[in-house]
Formats: sequence, structure tokens, C-alpha cells
Amino acid sequence: MPTGGAGDTRPAPALPAALLEARRLNAAARFDAAKAMAAPLFPAARDAGDWCVAAEAALVMARASGNQRDSVDALRWSHEAMQAASAAARPDLVCASWIEAARVHARDEDGAPAQRAIDEALALVPELTSAEAVETAYGGLTAVYSELGLTSLAVACGRHALEHAELSRDVARVCMARTNFLIIACVACEQALEPDPPLAQRLLAEMRPQLEQLRAEVQQVGTPLSDARLLRVMGSLALCEERWADAAEAFDRLTRLAEHLPPPLLCSAWIELGQVQARLGQTEAARHSGLQAQACNPVPEAPRRWVDLRRLALIKNLIGQSQEAFALLRRSQDRRHHIVMSALESRAATLSARLDEQSLRVENEGLRRSNASLRASVADIERLAETDPLTGLLNRRGLDKAWAGLAGPWGQHRVLGLVDVDHFKQVNDGHSHVVGDAVLRQVARLMNHELRGSDRMARYGGEEFAAVVLGADAAAAAQVFERLRRVVEAHDWTRLAPGLAVTVSIGAVRVPRGEPFEAAVARADRLLYQAKAGGRNRVVADVEAGKEGTP
Repeated sequence: MPTGGAGDTRPAPALPAALLEARRLNAAARFDAAKAMAAPLFPAARDAGDWCVAAEAALVMARASGNQRDSVDALRWSHEAMQAASAAARPDLVCASWIEAARVHARDEDGAPAQRAIDEALALVPELTSAEAVETAYGGLTAVYSELGLTSLAVACGRHALEHAELSRDVARVCMARTNFLIIACVACEQALEPDPPLAQRLLAEMRPQLEQLRAEVQQVGTPLSDARLLRVMGSLALCEERWADAAEAFDRLTRLAEHLPPPLLCSAWIELGQVQARLGQTEAARHSGLQAQACNPVPEAPRRWVDLRRLALIKNLIGQSQEAFALLRRSQDRRHHIVMSALESRAATLSARLDEQSLRVENEGLRRSNASLRASVADIERLAETDPLTGLLNRRGLDKAWAGLAGPWGQHRVLGLVDVDHFKQVNDGHSHVVGDAVLRQVARLMNHELRGSDRMARYGGEEFAAVVLGADAAAAAQVFERLRRVVEAHDWTRLAPGLAVTVSIGAVRVPRGEPFEAAVARADRLLYQAKAGGRNRVVADVEAGKEGTP
């Protein structure tokens, strides 16, 4: 039986030239050619008892099948690779097999089995003795977390993968790792621009020097695909910095490399170009880009995965079908929420325990730093599950969890207010969903700024918010909610869109100690309905037993 386990310091056996070529074809997105070359190698190596080659060939088949969205074959080859790698006593290949299985489950939006496979892979990381093996593991986890929508974890893993790739001095390997890190970091930066500007600035400061290094590496690698990935990074970074003309130029150049791009990357390039053109007021050009994206959309009909739903929503929005775009975007958000919650609720506690165990076993200082960063990411998981990604406020789950503690140790008075943005559908229909999202973020900032540190504000759902005011008497509580109403009404909304005006309606109730959260919400919702029925842009409050207030 071949050697090469955790305690074996000898280099892994040299791979056949055909297998190395299959791996190169896979990296170049030539998946059918990679499978055709790797397929005969697996049975020959298995029958000869050459388990290392068998495992490597099965991994090529798994990766190629996964990239072609053939989940059944990808899982089958992942299991074949796992068995061969175990027979070869190669923890690096076993780890890679688990990561491929996790990637398949993530693409299929099966959050719980994806997280279990991630746990198995992470448990093997301390046994990996080479920088290349560690980089491969973290690079795979970057892709898996990205598929799951867990961007902060994807960034952490991408950073670790790049650190270990740089130890190899292999320019092509470093170039790929740096590209992957910069792409996911741009996604994280774009998501953080509104809710967490300091985080966005830290990511930008980290990415700018990395881009210059990537330019030099791409020149050395010199392949059309590496050139295309560089343009994608340049365009995405320009978007984060609001350099619209530079972003448009980068994405336009990227679309001209169509013959070298896999369909998802080409489609994304047209979408990004169209969105920038729309920002620049180039309506017809944006619609043309949307039609080009529609023509090369890899999943044009009946999409199910959240990324495919979001892609189609963005295309529909560019070509002027805003109602369909909104419905698709809502489905995408629901699907993403489902897969994230499935993964987090199933495995967050186990992941934390595994990381603690891993830190005790790892002697390499670089891996110790990696573990500390991943442990911090577990806290990010818990925060993500209770935070609304659009506004940065608590979400409904977070408010529900915090409700009991908001009474305080001395049973302070609580006043719960439900706040609804008036005529929000007209904002979306008349000004676009991009403006609608900006309105929700600004409403959240304005109202949250008016509350004290002990109070809480949450996005309850859609255009509805919830505010909890602590320790205020009846008159003071009514004044707080009237202040929230006024600050929204007085804001200059025309900076977001010409002619835009935004108001809110509020229903507020005083909550006796011990009243269940659902019961308090139901009472506040009835008063919110009265505020709406009474003409909107008003507060209807019942902050003292038996008394109802009006504006």
C-alpha cells in the first residue's frame, strides 16, 4: 500500500503526465477534456493498487463534474476519491475529497450536509504537513463558503489560502489564490459599504496593494483566463471605490474575452457592465448588456439555486422587467436565508469545538493564526444569523432572542413600536429596487441614531421595523416615537431620487413584564393598522393601560 500519511516526511509520489494534464485542463475550465483524460486513469490505478493516482484521478473527475453541475457524478467521484485516499493513508487527499463533497452539497443548497463535510475537512487540517496541502484545503473552503453565502468565512479562508500559496513560490498557484481572495473580498466589501463602512475601508486598504501584486503575477502566467480574472478583480474593486468609468472599462474589456470565459463568468461580466452603465445614465447600453447577459445565462429557465435566481433577477432588472426582477430577488433572498440557517443551526457549535481541538494539535505558528481567525469567524456566524444584512440592524430572530433581556434586572418599562415605511411599493415601482434598498438603509440609520444606547431597533421584515424603548414613562415614550416619525419625514430624500419623499407610520404599545413577544407585536400591529387607516405618517400609541394616543 502506498505511503504518504501525516507522519511521512517523504514527498508524495510523482503523478503521471496524463493526470497532470487533466488537472491543468480542469483549471482552464475545459471540463470535458479533463474528464476524458482522467477517466481511464482511475480504474487502471485502482486495479494496480496505486491508490494515490486513483485518488487524484477521482478528484479531477469530481471537480469537473461539480463545475458542470452534475451533482450525482460529483458526489460519486468524491466518495471514490475518499476511499482511495484512505487506502493510500493520504490525509491531504481525504481532506480534498470532503471539500469536494461539501462543494456539491453547497451548490445543491443542502446546508446541513455541506457543513458536516466542512467539519470533516477541518478536522484533517492539522494533519497536513505541506503548505500546498493547506492552501488547497483553505482554497476549497473559500469556494464552499462562497456558495453557501457565508462571505466573511469565505474571506477568512481565502486569506489563509493565499498566505500558504505564497510559501510555494509557484507563480501560477499564487496568482490563482490571490485572484480568488480578491474576488471574494470585493464581494464582502460591497456588502459592507452601507452597514459597516469601517470594515469596507479595511478591506479596501488590504486589497489595493494586492491588486498591484496580481498584475505582476498575471503578466508572468500569461493565459487568457488569468487576464480575464484580473479584469474581473479590477472592475469589482473599482465598483467598491465608486470609480464607475474605470469599472465600466474593465467589465467591457472582460466581455471582449468571451471565447475564453466560462458561461457564468461571461454572464456576470455583462451584468456588472450593465449595472455600471445604468448608474452612468446609459439606459440603452445597460439594456443591451442585459440582453447579452440573458443570451449567455447558464441557467436561463426555472432557476432554483439562490445564486441563479439572483443572476436572473439582475438580468430582468436591466432589461426593464422590474416586477419579475423583484419576485426573483425575493426568492433568492429566501433561498439564501434558508441555506445559511440550515448550515449555521446544524453545525456552528461543532465547528467551534473542532477549532478548539485543532488549535491544541497544530504546532505551526502560521496555522495557529489561521485557527484564531476561524474561531473569530464562528462568532461572525452567530452574529450573521441575528443580523439583517441590508441595514445591519437586528433581524426578527435577533430581536426575538433579545426580548427577555430587554426588560432589565429591575423590570424596566418597555414600549414596543412597529414602524412601517409608507407606500414603499411605490418607491420600488417608481424608482427601482436599488433606491428602495437605499431608502430602507437610510430609514434604519436615521431612526437608530435617535434612540439611546439601551434601546433596540430591528428590521422586522420587508419595509417594517421594530423599536424597543426602555425605562421611559408614557409621555417620554410617545415623544420618542414622534421623534422617529419626524426625522424620517424631514430628511432630504431627493438626494436618492428626484421627487422622492418618505414617511413612516408607527403603532406603539407599553409592554407589561411577562407579556410574550408575539402578544406585544400583535397589539402594536393593530395600532399600526390604525395609523395607516388614519392617513399614514402618524403615530398611534397605547403606552398607558386603557389610554390611546394619537399624533
